[in-house]
Amino acid sequence: MPMSESTLQMQLAKDPVWLQRLTYLMIQEARIIKAEGLRTPYHAERTKYASTVLSNAAMAAQQASSVIVGGPNILGTVDLADNGITTSATDAAILDQVSLFWNTLAGIDTGPA
Repeated sequence: MPMSESTLQMQLAKDPVWLQRLTYLMIQEARIIKAEGLRTPYHAERTKYASTVLSNAAMAAQQASSVIVGGPNILGTVDLADNGITTSATDAAILDQVSLFWNTLAGIDTGPA
């Protein structure tokens, strides 16, 4: 019986190699956020989260991992093989997913009023 998508994605979310990649890429995005214009929508909240990521990136990645693995750039890229859980997602695809979910991770409500 094949593994369900949710089980497979959550296996990735806990994988140490994945978490190292995610940590690195979240640091990269945090640096981008810290350099964005002050008039960027939600900048204060975005940069506050960036500071949190920069101060403890490993913890931030662990907390964000379950959100990120459910994103469209990661879904369909995960495989469980003899050597463990893997993803074919590129660093660019993962960074894009982090960027797309940054406001959510920062706790910003951006839905319609």
